[in-house]
Amino acid sequence: MLSNKEIKYVKELQQKKFRKERQEFIIEGKKMVTELLSEKSPFPLRALYVQEEALDVSLPAEAKIITPAQMKRISGQSTPSGALAVVSIPSVQAETPSKGNLYLALDGIQDPGNFGTLLRIADWFNVKAIYASYTCVELYNPKTVQATMGAVLRVPVYYIPLAPLLQKSIVPVLGSVLQGGENIYTLTLPEEGIVVLGNESQGISPELMDRIQTQLYVPSYRKGSESLNVATAAAVICAIFRKDLPPTPRS
Repeated sequence: MLSNKEIKYVKELQQKKFRKERQEFIIEGKKMVTELLSEKSPFPLRALYVQEEALDVSLPAEAKIITPAQMKRISGQSTPSGALAVVSIPSVQAETPSKGNLYLALDGIQDPGNFGTLLRIADWFNVKAIYASYTCVELYNPKTVQATMGAVLRVPVYYIPLAPLLQKSIVPVLGSVLQGGENIYTLTLPEEGIVVLGNESQGISPELMDRIQTQLYVPSYRKGSESLNVATAAAVICAIFRKDLPPTPRS
């Protein structure tokens, strides 16, 4: 039986101020919670709420079996999946970009769905890590976490000042622009680098643009067409970076 205190505690984690204060956030969904339990997760488990027979894995001692009605009271989803975990946010130091790897740097991404999808893209194309400006949306926003489809468990995200990172980078620094720049389809790309992606409406900030060595442009093939969503542009760019590498078979 869930107490009102427990319900209140979990529900409060839907709000940023409580996530920040407690250094905890919520992961919901059978698939993501199963991955959280079965893989070496960077997020320590604090509490687990599961409906009867919702998961096909061994449950840890922290697990509490609850009813669908109780799950609905603590869930942030309109149709709860039956599994919800409260996890800790670890304190980690940002890794320095290293030779031979691909990274994304996100400058002021505001939409939680875009941010989460960018993690999912990074996971698919084996991007080593994501660096995010402090003006980006919070990674632990429930909408962001949900949009990652589990990539939040595998792709490190570091919130740091981007200008010094790009200034000192030992790998090439490239940036996605809406006009001008080098045609992504005809440009010979390096095997490594940091790809900078800008704010949905304003693009890359002038401070960072001055530190970009190569501007990347995904050309349009229809006059008057709307510019690509930042996540879509990122997928195209990452695909071009990886086109000459052998893919990893899916299990």
